[in-house]
Amino acid sequence: MDKYLMWMVTKNLVFVLILISFILSAQWSLHSQAAIRDGLPHNSISENRRAANAGEIDSAIVLAEAYLIRTCGSNGRFVYRVETDAGVINSSYNIIRHAGAMYALGSLYRVRPDAQTASALVRSATYLTQKYIAPGPRPGQLTVWSRPVSRVSDADLGATGLALAAFAEVNQARPGTVPTSRMQALGRFLLFLQKDDGSFYSKYRTAAGPDGEWESLYYPGEAALGLIALYETDHSKEWLFAAAKALAYLAHVRQGLPDASIPPDHWALIATARLLPHCTDYTCPVSRAVLIAHAEKVCRSLLQGQLIHPAMPSLDGSFDTTGRTAPTATRMEGLLAALEFLPNKENADLRARVEDAAEHGVAFLLRAQVHSGPFAGGVPGAVGIGSKASSEIRIDFVQHALCAWLRYQGILRSSVSKISSAT
Repeated sequence: MDKYLMWMVTKNLVFVLILISFILSAQWSLHSQAAIRDGLPHNSISENRRAANAGEIDSAIVLAEAYLIRTCGSNGRFVYRVETDAGVINSSYNIIRHAGAMYALGSLYRVRPDAQTASALVRSATYLTQKYIAPGPRPGQLTVWSRPVSRVSDADLGATGLALAAFAEVNQARPGTVPTSRMQALGRFLLFLQKDDGSFYSKYRTAAGPDGEWESLYYPGEAALGLIALYETDHSKEWLFAAAKALAYLAHVRQGLPDASIPPDHWALIATARLLPHCTDYTCPVSRAVLIAHAEKVCRSLLQGQLIHPAMPSLDGSFDTTGRTAPTATRMEGLLAALEFLPNKENADLRARVEDAAEHGVAFLLRAQVHSGPFAGGVPGAVGIGSKASSEIRIDFVQHALCAWLRYQGILRSSVSKISSAT
């Protein structure tokens, strides 16, 4: 019996020692991961949060690229909308989304240069210029009008803003395609629509002038992005100053609002990420701290309402009970842009929430993409069963998903590179 008791005591002691060793090992592992993460650049996603591997993201990007190139006709006009059930191509057109598709292709060209992509960029830039750009209301201005220039129409702020951002991408692929003078004339139209407080008129009406009654959520961020792209082209501080004023205004008017009341302004986050590398407290009319505080509020707003492990698994990661793809893709664009500049230590909890949302959101978009057939690479408007939008593909659905995947891919590569050098 004494030998049996001694054997039992020894056995239990060994078990306890193994358990303690396991606990200490786990704590060391967590500490090591935290230490590595603290040393990562702002744009990092920790390895255990990656829902999709690099191969899946690469495949989705290649498919989306091929879709946009394939649907960009010889005249530079994209197939704007198609009903996949009937194979019917809708004849309507939206020039803002045309510019957005160009911006997405240009963003891709920066990281993956390709002759076909460059050719599509040049064609689409030519179409935009010839069909929609004409003199603005003041001398020295050019405007992107909402309808072809042969017809009387109004002008949306966002169209000129995104056109500038897109033209900058075209010139990255094929330098000199869009003259700097043309871009500057478009920039002067944006300044014409900007008010003294940094806000904008969202629309110019041919018959009445700037329209102060209707406001767009997205146009100010798109205009700011275009102005920053123009600054990167000619290095004139007036464009940078105007972009900073625009974002400062948004920060000011939203400062006292609860997070639940902050609109999901992903373009403001994208523009902020583009502005901050150029902007110090000495060169911009707003401090970095103010811009980052505003971005934090927008991020918390964007994170609301995401479906995690819902009853219908196909909707996991979406932000809409009907499975619409655009709300998820645009939120991913904005949130992933914010990871590029949100400080690690001060925003550890928010960054973790963004990373978790990105894990689910990116996976949702990957599942939504069409992987084979004549519409391969397209992204439908929704994945919900019975939803009319599930049989509709628009270029902006593809644009936003592609831009989200590109940002996610860039962050994954940065994380892998940093972890490899740290170990």
